[in-house]
Amino acid sequence: MSSAVGKRYARALFEVASERSKIDQVEADLGAIVEAVEGNEDLKKIMLHPHIAADAKATLADELFKSHVGEEAFNFLNVLIENGREVDLVDIYRSFVQLANEARGFADAIVTSAKPLSTEEQNELAEKFGQTLNKKLRMTAVVDPAILGGVIIKIGDRLYDGSLKTKLETFAQKA
Repeated sequence: MSSAVGKRYARALFEVASERSKIDQVEADLGAIVEAVEGNEDLKKIMLHPHIAADAKATLADELFKSHVGEEAFNFLNVLIENGREVDLVDIYRSFVQLANEARGFADAIVTSAKPLSTEEQNELAEKFGQTLNKKLRMTAVVDPAILGGVIIKIGDRLYDGSLKTKLETFAQKA
């Protein structure tokens, strides 16, 4: 779940990227920065350490990223460092991706079923729910035998629970 701070920073970056028609580039660049920081424990410790000076972090960011990412993502990283918000980088990236996907008309869906769904079943669910939400859904399938049957679909903050387990629990409560 994204924090309010992460969402605000992501929204500001998204507006800049949108104005400059660089949403895809900024998303890719910010993703590369996140991947580099998260993928290297030493770099992560330095960037997230509260007692390492912002100037030192900015110098390191300059050496590592300036020639590899676009101006928008690089300047944004420096703003985060100046404001002591580099700890929110991953959260901001997730929020940015969500905003970019919304702008593209995409939504991510997690479909939980008791048994693996066929590609055809996944496509059918994506089409039906996509039409309802007026979005193109990207499905992630999860198998959880505990739901007994049916499906649970999570799209953003919405949860559609058509599981047999929930239906049985509801029935038991009414009886």
